[in-house]
Amino acid sequence: MSYETPQALRTALEQRLLNRSRESGVSLDRLRRRVIFERVLSRLQAAEPGQWVLKGGMAMEVRLKDGARSTKDMDLGLRAAGVDGEQLRERVIEALGTDPYGDRFELEVGAAKRLMEDGGGYETWRLKVSAALADRRFGGMQLDISPRGHELIDTETVPLPNFLAFADVQTPEIEIIDAARHAAEKLHAMTRDFGERENSRVRDLVDLMVLHENEMLSSGPLARAVRVVWSERERAAPPDDLPGPPESWAERYGTLAAELDLRAQSLTDANAVVTALWSELLQTEDA
Repeated sequence: MSYETPQALRTALEQRLLNRSRESGVSLDRLRRRVIFERVLSRLQAAEPGQWVLKGGMAMEVRLKDGARSTKDMDLGLRAAGVDGEQLRERVIEALGTDPYGDRFELEVGAAKRLMEDGGGYETWRLKVSAALADRRFGGMQLDISPRGHELIDTETVPLPNFLAFADVQTPEIEIIDAARHAAEKLHAMTRDFGERENSRVRDLVDLMVLHENEMLSSGPLARAVRVVWSERERAAPPDDLPGPPESWAERYGTLAAELDLRAQSLTDANAVVTALWSELLQTEDA
């Protein structure tokens, strides 16, 4: 059914989110973020179809729902080049300033912040988005946007989940990063050398275990994706051996693994899986 006022929609939505939280044990904050993710991505897709690709932790949530770890940001790839932070912000403001599906949300975009370049020297920009419904704050999120079309060749098209379906509000289909490419980027990120600063990408190891344990990875496509990622970001072939994870990851990994009920419950278990997987990949021809 449709709702006559934004306040009526908000009241109905909040009751449904509260019921869902009680039934599933998923925090109310996480559910509210998912609503904002859906509305932001719906508007971006409507404004520029074929230009945006969902990556990162939110892509995991789209695939696996509550089986993925919670994330507070949304990683997006953009099929564009030579876009600076202010140009990117104006592009997002224009897209989010429309309401093509009638969801009644008001979305505001903060200043663009440049993040550390990846191994290939490509920039990522962070934008904070604040969401309001019925003239009251609903929540916020971060958009991490990487304008690098060359990384967005292998994608999948999937339906975007929709918390507002009960109100006859629609969501479009979206592109998400291919599972093999996703895993290859995580392998690179969690083993990247940051010089004097310790690598802190324990979440990428957790995500890799989630993909592996849900049988979403095939050796051939993953081997190809790994070679492509190392070529892009290191200008080199993948190494024969990967460095082991820092011991400082052990506690955080164990906590996340327990929350997700992973079979690889300890850092030692996860490292053994990665070592075996890497050995298999190096012996596999591209698919």
